[in-house]
Amino acid sequence: MKSSVDLGQDFLAALGRPFLGEELFDRIADTAFFLKDRDARYVAVNDTLVRRCNLADKADLIGRTAREVFPAPLGAGFDDQDRRVLREGLSIAGRLELHVYPDGGHGWCLTWKEPLSDRQGKIVGLSGISRDVPDLAGAHPDVAALSQALAYVDDHLDAPLRIPDLAQRARLSAFQFDQRIRALFGLSAGQYLTRARIERACDRLRRTDAPISMVAQECGYADQAAFTRQFHKSVGLTPKAYRIVAAKRAGPRGGG
Repeated sequence: MKSSVDLGQDFLAALGRPFLGEELFDRIADTAFFLKDRDARYVAVNDTLVRRCNLADKADLIGRTAREVFPAPLGAGFDDQDRRVLREGLSIAGRLELHVYPDGGHGWCLTWKEPLSDRQGKIVGLSGISRDVPDLAGAHPDVAALSQALAYVDDHLDAPLRIPDLAQRARLSAFQFDQRIRALFGLSAGQYLTRARIERACDRLRRTDAPISMVAQECGYADQAAFTRQFHKSVGLTPKAYRIVAAKRAGPRGGG
């Protein structure tokens, strides 16, 4: 019996042309889709992103970076984010971002980005989507602060993170902060923090050979045993078992 990896490769090999996904996402008006190469240049986009950038055709985006398309300083921030994903192999999972477009329009989005690797495990690009958050379309003075607080979480997962402190960064009470997180992600604030740590751990286990004790520290767990318990509870595997399974699925691991 063929493995799931072999079945997937056989399916892709049977397609008449490469499947990049943009045609599917062309039909989703509230979500921008993109693929970028190792230099953070667009190689595939959907119609939504083209419209948001006030451009006439997909070809007007291909070969350009976010820094070249979006106004400063947002474009530079998006580009720096892309390059971190490409350099470190770390996923972006539901980051709350303000998008300002060349036509003057703006809106809040949740953004996901995933590094893409070749068969040797070397990172060669990234895929991503940005989905509109309609409830935040109006003027909410605390949304920018909430975005900054969530970015702080993503950038400091190796440090102790207390919900009251994060709420203060978001200029909200702890209750209000929890309610906003529930509205955005369907999770309590505590569950959101746990998910962020475990997702980061999965990235590190999948893409590096770092000792599990080091991965635990990078994800905010001073105690490897506590990390292993939480990881198993969340993923259903121990960190060691997850790394073995991920390696079998990915094939040889190379540099990023």
